[in-house]
Amino acid sequence: MLFPPDGSHSVWWFWDARGVFDGWYVNLEAPHVWWRDGEVAGVDTTDHDLDVVVYPDRTWEWKDEDELAERLAFPDHYWVDDEPAVWAEGERLVPLIEAGVYPFDGTFCDFRPDLAWESPFVLPDGWDRPRQLR
Repeated sequence: MLFPPDGSHSVWWFWDARGVFDGWYVNLEAPHVWWRDGEVAGVDTTDHDLDVVVYPDRTWEWKDEDELAERLAFPDHYWVDDEPAVWAEGERLVPLIEAGVYPFDGTFCDFRPDLAWESPFVLPDGWDRPRQLR
């Protein structure tokens, strides 16, 4: 996942079961808050539901626009208070996607994790700390 410092989104790379690059996923979300507390560090954000699915040939489509609309109908229980800004962030990225501008230029599409990497069996203390706000 890539968390650009200048955007309200993250970009995720996906591969199929054979390890072949399967496309990007643009998650529209609140601006990121980076934090560090001793040995534990992380990134906090809040999802805005609307997403952009990008295929390897850089064709794309909106995802979950129905969820965004449904939840906006309940403003007392939903965290998105600026629907036009959510759409504008996605629309800002579309020309970059279509032009193949980084990160949609093929960078990292051939990434393969080191087989020696291990996943921790126990989550570190602090992994569930309260979300940091900007």
